[in-house]
Amino acid sequence: MAEPFVAIRKTHKPGDPQQVCYEVYDSDTGGSLGHFTEAAQAQKRADSMNGMTSRETGKRLDHPTDDADVE
Repeated sequence: MAEPFVAIRKTHKPGDPQQVCYEVYDSDTGGSLGHFTEAAQAQKRADSMNGMTSRETGKRLDHPTDDADVE
């Protein structure tokens, strides 16, 4: 099974190092996709993003189009 494209990490809220939050981030580039106060909110967002990526990738792999590059 592949690693998740979008992941969650526990960190400090930007601008407020006293407050803990959960960051959703692109594990490939390390770019932040948002900060959430609740872990459940962050997990919901990450699952949604991973689901979209999986569906899009699956469609391209399972159903190539006429425009698809073939080697």
